[in-house]
Order: sequence, then structure tokens, then C-alpha cells
Amino acid sequence: TLSSRASVSLVTDLSHVTTPPDPHSKLRGAAMAVRPSLAYFPSDNALLDSSGLPWGVAVTPFSSTDERGSFPVTGDEGDLIPRCTSCFAYFSTLCSLHRWSWTCPICSEDNDLSADAAARYARDGSHDPPELRSAFVDLLLPGEEGEAAAATTPVYVAAIDLSSSEEFLELVKSALLAALEALSPGSLFGILTFSSKIGLYDVQGPIPIVKNVFIPPDSDGTLHVDLKDAMPFCSFLAPVGTFKDRIAEALETIKPIASWERATTASQVQDHALHHTRGFGVAIDALVNYLSVENGTTFELARIFAFLSGPPNYGAGQLDARSKGDHNTGKVVDSNNTLLPEETSFYKNLVHVWTFSRLQMNTLILLP
Repeated sequence: TLSSRASVSLVTDLSHVTTPPDPHSKLRGAAMAVRPSLAYFPSDNALLDSSGLPWGVAVTPFSSTDERGSFPVTGDEGDLIPRCTSCFAYFSTLCSLHRWSWTCPICSEDNDLSADAAARYARDGSHDPPELRSAFVDLLLPGEEGEAAAATTPVYVAAIDLSSSEEFLELVKSALLAALEALSPGSLFGILTFSSKIGLYDVQGPIPIVKNVFIPPDSDGTLHVDLKDAMPFCSFLAPVGTFKDRIAEALETIKPIASWERATTASQVQDHALHHTRGFGVAIDALVNYLSVENGTTFELARIFAFLSGPPNYGAGQLDARSKGDHNTGKVVDSNNTLLPEETSFYKNLVHVWTFSRLQMNTLILLP
């Protein structure tokens, strides 16, 4: 893609063209064609400059060889090729080369050559680098530590609050089913639920299997069983291309926790129907650790989608959601008038952990 400045410079050279050339006509070089981006070009430079538009041309090779019938020159030193400081174009055989500088043919910028680059381009004919031997070059850009960067498998995990209503879960399911259709077949997808326990879904068998790990009500956030011991990664993260239908089936089976499961340990509330346990802090902390313990960088940049129906109120990371001026824990909270701290040390530390682990997290909170 050419920059605006580069595009104008190219068209300035072709400003006499008022109608596009035939894309099938053979231009000089016999293997290239110049195609305008629009049906007509400005007829002169004054009209071109006054238009204020980024005019450009696309040069597309129609042959697997260059103008001399040669196949592309290859190499693995793509990071050594100088780039224009103005338009960022790469150095090529079309550039005017001087002893300690080169001129960009696109924007006419004069660029200095480093000592290493000057030595690289000291012409001796027999040992010229690929970009000086041909205008048709395929070069590799090395990754970290000089090795080609391996493609990282995209990983997505949905963390769903079960202490919610049927309406909330229907919205979550609809959003996830739509997102599932947009994911690439090579992506990995995992389902985690949380309330007073953490549920891990294995969708790779004939029917979905859920392994539960109970969240302790105390504030230290230590689980009695690590998630990696409850379910291995290969079972939790399913390839979308192979198991998309089973992932969708598993999402449809998710239901809110039953009324008898709505524990009252966190705040001793008497009305079970109105109090839902939401162990969000422990669940996310455990999930981040779960995704971070795999060897290497397999799960770098994994994305977590967390769906909350209210503030965390159980186990480590619970927030004080008591009504302003009323610290009687025996009363049900008005969700429109709550005391929520701007931050807690628990979540502040958790952010540092998942930032260090190069994980990403999106949290959607839907309040009734």
C-alpha cells in the first residue's frame, strides 16, 4: 500500500495520462501492468495539486518472473534493507545509490546509509545482495533472536457468571455464538463458569463434561485444587474448526445456579432468592494462572471475555457493595446505591500478573 505522499509522486510522473491504460497492454518490462485507482487522472500537475486527493497507482505483477525471465531472488536478510525516512519505501534497484546515501524514487528523499549498509552496497558485481541483483525479490524478516517468528495460536476463553438470570445468560450465549462464527478455524476456545465454584468445560467428547472446583469463602484466594490438575489444557481448549458445533451445544446447556446453591457464607444474607454468590476474583486469578503455566509462549495474547451480572461478592476479590450509610450486612443491597471502591489491591495485583503474562481481558457487566 502506497502512502499519500508516495501516491502523489507516482501520479505526477504519469500526469499526462487522462484515461487508464489497458491493463492487458504490455508495458516496458513485459511482466508488469500499471492500473490507476480511478477511471480518470488529472490532466496536469496544477489540477493534481489542487484536488487534495491521495492519487495513486497499483503496480501488479502478472508473471512469476521478472522482466528478464528470472525467478525472484530470495534471501533471509530482510531486516537489513534500508527504508526511506520519509515514505518508508524499501531500498531497491530503482534507487539512485551513492557512496554514503541513496535517493528514494518515490518521494525523492535523500537518505543516509549507515557504515554497515554502505559496505553492503559497495558494488563489486559478483557479491551484490539480492536487492541489488534483481527488482523481483522475496526476502524474509527474521523474528526474535534471528529466527522466523512462529505463528501464535489464537486463544479465547469465555468466563461466565452463573449467579445471574436466564435473561442474562441468553444475552451472553447469543454474543458468544455470534463471536464463535467469526473465529478462525485454527483458534482455541474454552468455557469457564463461576459462582461459588469454578466450572471447566470439556467439549471434545460425545457430551460436554464439566469439572468443578469449589471457591473457598476466605479472603486468601487459594484453591484446594489447581485448575490444571482438574482439567488439562488439551481438554479445556478446543479447536474451533473441529468442535465449533459442540462448543455451541455446550453453551446452550449453561443454566443459572439453582436456588439451593446460592450460598450465604459471604455476607450472611437471609434472603436466598436475592443474594447470588459471585466468586469472580478467585475465578479470574485462577484462570490467569492456568493460562500462564504452559511451557513456552503458547498462550501469549490469549483473550479472556468475562461476563458479570453484578459486583464480585464472594471469596478473594469481593467488593464492598453495601448501601451508602448502611453497613448492616443483614439487608439486601440496592444495586443503584452502592459503595464500590475505585480499586482494590487484589485486582491491582491481578492486572500486573496478566499484563506480565501478556494476556488480554474484556469484561462486560450487565446489571438488571
